Amino acid sequence: MSHNNELLNRLHQATLTRQALPPLPAETLDPYSGYALQRLGLDARLAAGERLSGWKIAFAGSAAQQRFGLDQPVYGALTENMSVKPGTAVALSRLIQPKLEIEVAVVIGRTLAPGDYSDEDILAAIRDVAPAFEVADCRWQAWTFGAGAFLADNAAAGLYCIGPRTPFDPALHLNATYRLECAGALYGDGNTLEREDTPLANLCWLIRRLLADGQPVEAGQVVLSGALLAPLSIQPTTYRLQMFGTELALVFTADTVPV
Repeated sequence: MSHNNELLNRLHQATLTRQALPPLPAETLDPYSGYALQRLGLDARLAAGERLSGWKIAFAGSAAQQRFGLDQPVYGALTENMSVKPGTAVALSRLIQPKLEIEVAVVIGRTLAPGDYSDEDILAAIRDVAPAFEVADCRWQAWTFGAGAFLADNAAAGLYCIGPRTPFDPALHLNATYRLECAGALYGDGNTLEREDTPLANLCWLIRRLLADGQPVEAGQVVLSGALLAPLSIQPTTYRLQMFGTELALVFTADTVPV
């Protein structure tokens, strides 16, 4: 078995057993190798019957990039098997070491083949926006990794949940306010224009990067445009996210599920 296949098999077994792996030495995988492993892992998922449903952005802020020696964000793939419906009760025991992130979900309205696109071209391809939760779930112990290992782990893509969709209007949605509550308490709020990395700027970066990598972006795919608050350790309770005049709720339980 090649080194790549061995590592992918170990990551797959970590998913099946819900047991995190010891971290790799940072120099073991560079970002290029990490992306190559991510692609092989995605190919295996698709061959097993999963369907590519979109993409997630990570390390969008400069502080995270500097920490990992990067000069741009990174991305991971989403499949339909990762999607959960709003209001669903998610058993924490089905995950390894999950963290909750709140995001803007962008739904692409038309396929973008490889080529050159202006920001205006990309924004014109958006169909809908929606509040979203991402449940990031790292397969490296204690969330300890280098950039390449993070990419090989598909950028810690675990689950995602998309709320009510709103037709995109650039005049209205360049600046979106958001508010996260749990058990009646405020966990964080803000607006997207206050950010160094705005969701729509992140989206434009991702589209160009995917197309440069020879990956067409398909109509109907979803983009999670980067965490709006610091990731949260998840408790067995209900989280509520208000954005775009709508609310998205997601319930976590301590119930066990079969291994």
